[in-house]
Amino acid sequence: MRVAHGRHRMPLAGSALAAALVLGACGGAPDARQPTDVVATLSEQIATVVLVHWTTSVPATGYVEYGPTQQLGARTAVETAASLDHTAVVLGLKADAPAYFRAVSADNGAPVASSGVESIRTGVLPVGLPALTQTGSGYDGFVVVPILGATTAVVIIDSRGDIVWYHSDDRQLDFYRARLSVDGKSLIYNAAKISGEPSPSSELVRVSLDGTQSTSIPVPFLAHDFVEHADGTVAAIAFEDRQDAAGNLVRGNKLVEIAPDGTQSTIWTSWNCFDPVATPGDDPKQGWTFANALDYDAAAGAYYVGLRNFSSIAKVNRATGACEWVLGTYGSTFTFAAGAPRFLHEHQFDVHGNRILIMDNDGAPGDESRVLEYELDVTAKTATPVWSYMANPSVYTFVLGEPDRLADGSTFVNWSTAGQMERLDPGGASVWKLNTDAGFAFGFQTLTTSLYGGGISP
Repeated sequence: MRVAHGRHRMPLAGSALAAALVLGACGGAPDARQPTDVVATLSEQIATVVLVHWTTSVPATGYVEYGPTQQLGARTAVETAASLDHTAVVLGLKADAPAYFRAVSADNGAPVASSGVESIRTGVLPVGLPALTQTGSGYDGFVVVPILGATTAVVIIDSRGDIVWYHSDDRQLDFYRARLSVDGKSLIYNAAKISGEPSPSSELVRVSLDGTQSTSIPVPFLAHDFVEHADGTVAAIAFEDRQDAAGNLVRGNKLVEIAPDGTQSTIWTSWNCFDPVATPGDDPKQGWTFANALDYDAAAGAYYVGLRNFSSIAKVNRATGACEWVLGTYGSTFTFAAGAPRFLHEHQFDVHGNRILIMDNDGAPGDESRVLEYELDVTAKTATPVWSYMANPSVYTFVLGEPDRLADGSTFVNWSTAGQMERLDPGGASVWKLNTDAGFAFGFQTLTTSLYGGGISP
């Protein structure tokens, strides 16, 4: 075995197991699927990504087991097609640290032969990324998120607060959302302009996870957020300008879908559901609706669109472009009980069943942000507050921010411009926290339990 860009080590403790896998059932003959000529290199673009290449004497499928110790513990995805030449991209490694690995041949996903365990040392992170401080326990996944500040980058952070993947972009644009692609091969982020005039040069950018390829799709006047469908179609919020009857500029929004073949189509605009005279919003300096958050419910065939200047969230039918309901202040189809807490200038949210979590940026007294949860009765059109949370000590995120309700009933909260994330247990107690250096902020986050497809929170 050869190891490039790292210190060569002799085979380690896993070699006994490897030898057992190599021996076949027929007289102890070596399995022709045994990985040979194993070479490990660091990605030239991302110092925490390791590329492992190996060969087999007969066509086979395989994967790489790896981890921070000789016990390994993680694995890449199993190859989908049998081959003589194999390459795996090893993700999730800490910078400037040893990584242990071995190549494994598989039959229907089960190991049948392997190389010995070897190691390579990852490189250092580039200058300019912030130091992160993680405390507590109880979150075991990864966070895919843009980091905003003196250095702007898209990163993946593990549960220990280590940046394990990064990509810098020198466009003079804003990066507010990043997502792992549904095919598990790349990361997608939006390069847009939110502060000031939107940019006609905005793009959706796709970067391969090994860092070797970067492509982009021009989508003029992109806004904060986008989603990707299971078939690879991407839907994004963009700005749209129209003139009213008096010739005045009205800046609304639209949803643009980009099909896998690159075809772009508008499937909804602010004008589908609202009239700028009857429903003017409350912050004309930011435009009319100022849509700033987007989610998609595949089962319902509906988008959820956050409208910052309406302090409202709309459920939009994907097929018709009609608003099925609106929750909030302007244009709302729901009523709230007297004295119920209301959200103001919200950003991201999470619809789960008949409940919705909302990042309430400005609704609390003073410079404090909070998360509000409502139970929705879509028949009676009532919204009942059922839970709220403020950080301790309290924080204020004047833009962005995102809550996620996880499958076990816990809650993940990103207080974006405060440079803080935390996970709350099902009872609402903060058990895990991540903070940036001063002067940095987090964009919207995507949570995932795996960097190899699947495991991504909605």
